[in-house]
Amino acid sequence: MSIQRYETADGSRWRVRWREPSGQMRSRTVASKSEAAALDADLRSRKFKGDALPRPGRETLAAAYDEWWRLRGSQLSPNTQRTYQAVWRAHVQERFDFHRISELASDPQLLEELTADMRDRGVGPAAQRKVLAVMSAVLTAAVQWKKIATNPVRQVPKPPATRQRHPHPFPPVVVERIRLRMQRRRTMDKTSRRAVGDACLVTLLSYAGLRPGEALALRFSDIGKRTIGIDKAVSDGREAPTKTRSIRSVPLVEPLREDLDDWESRRRPASPHELLFPSHDGGHWSDSEFRNWRHRVWRPVLQGLSDQPGLAPLATARPYDCRGSFVSLQLRAGASPLEVAAWAGHSPQVMFRHYANVIEELVGEPRLPADQQIRRARSVVADAARQELDELIADILQRPTLAASGGSGAACVLYGPTSRS
Repeated sequence: MSIQRYETADGSRWRVRWREPSGQMRSRTVASKSEAAALDADLRSRKFKGDALPRPGRETLAAAYDEWWRLRGSQLSPNTQRTYQAVWRAHVQERFDFHRISELASDPQLLEELTADMRDRGVGPAAQRKVLAVMSAVLTAAVQWKKIATNPVRQVPKPPATRQRHPHPFPPVVVERIRLRMQRRRTMDKTSRRAVGDACLVTLLSYAGLRPGEALALRFSDIGKRTIGIDKAVSDGREAPTKTRSIRSVPLVEPLREDLDDWESRRRPASPHELLFPSHDGGHWSDSEFRNWRHRVWRPVLQGLSDQPGLAPLATARPYDCRGSFVSLQLRAGASPLEVAAWAGHSPQVMFRHYANVIEELVGEPRLPADQQIRRARSVVADAARQELDELIADILQRPTLAASGGSGAACVLYGPTSRS
């Protein structure tokens, strides 16, 4: 190792030189003698301790991204991989990735110029945050690999987060209305087996609180006498761990068990290890197949309901929203929020933050077992006239606690009278 002084048009500079374990010579230029002495001392200390020596500072962001992707990107979920690749190609590749990572570390303003450029091009806050998330992952790896000292993305002001979707759980009467319309939907299958399967998928999401990917990964062997075991999910046609990488069990209410038994009798699986809801080729659903189901099956049924007066909120509902129905169902049955969080695969923090409005709405309301809530709703949907049913659903969507607070007519049939406990 050595320190060399040389002159430039802007004054004196100091070059610190050292040899890599491979024998290759490296150097770094600094502006003052004190910086050179400090760098030389750091190099000697690292060499004595056996620590990694500084890497050359000429590596571009493009090269750092390629190396990060090769070593770490492949470990991400398929959905995350696609998202990261899409935002990188759209907003960073050949626009910004020519910068050296040492430049970014020493001048974080460059990153703010990147976000300003995205704003000028009309890129939304969500995409901006994704770009910064990818860059942060790349530069964090660069710090860990001793290429730069700090991750400059941490100092960059982040665009505002997208407003969180406020959950509005379907009451059982809405779930049963969706289920009935799906069962009556015309399909190419003369046995109506496909329509029954679609309806069963909706009740499984609504009454067991599964995420769509978890429901599509279920096998008949996962269905117990009183519980459903959840330890996997489907991600773009492949089986993967659940979102929280945990194993949990969910209580199996009797009406849902009856639906699953009916579906099994129609499916006639050759083995208990067969999927409940296989794709057309017998395997797991791909993302495109799920989007197709949502477009061809889910959306027409919900739009058919939302066309009725007072039911407009159903027009934007997603299959994922069925999870909120499970939370509401179990809270009304008297389960504690912590129990419901464990069954739904939430942390307590997520439960109390995301479903705070649901919890507050049900405080002090009469308790009714989950299976009774479902059976009463199923009976009302089967027997009530269409107009009466539309008015009932519209009333409950607007005032969720009306039925439990002494509502009259069919509304009272759903939840009361019961004793408060």
